[in-house]
Amino acid sequence: MKNFKRILSSSVRAIVCISTATLLFTAPAYAETSGQIDFADLSSHYGEPKVEINLSSSLMKMVGSFAKSEDPDVAEILSNLEFIKVRVYNLNGKVEKANATIDRVSKDLRAEKWETLVTVNNNEENQKVRIFSKSTNEVIEGVVVMVVSPEKEAGEAIFINIVGEIDPNKIAKITETLNIDIN
Repeated sequence: MKNFKRILSSSVRAIVCISTATLLFTAPAYAETSGQIDFADLSSHYGEPKVEINLSSSLMKMVGSFAKSEDPDVAEILSNLEFIKVRVYNLNGKVEKANATIDRVSKDLRAEKWETLVTVNNNEENQKVRIFSKSTNEVIEGVVVMVVSPEKEAGEAIFINIVGEIDPNKIAKITETLNIDIN
């Protein structure tokens, strides 16, 4: 269990670091009302992702059941998630297209009543960051992170979509348990 927790902790730390430190992107995506984002066509623009993570609700519930005795709060949060999808693509020097895609997806998300949490535009470096959330009754139902980072090799784009019931009051507990420093 400790080995599994260490691996899970490292993976979650990597996802958080990727989503906040690296700059993210996506191709045309359309928001569904449940918080899911359809980004299946990203591969048609950029080839196969160099990283692809798909965590289903059944897998997260299983991990949550393992964690229940050690940390009931973490177990509860995991059991309320429907899925986590992460895609990382090489841009092959096509930064402008990725940035234009972020603009289109952002427009779609806003039309679906997603709230913009973070917007970063660094025109000198040709970088963009967008983070959106969808909430009902103070409970987050979904999060989307998009980043374009042209400075790494020929550029990198990352797309993260988390769907499920996320209580903002418990986020600090999760980051503390997984030893994630967000300061």
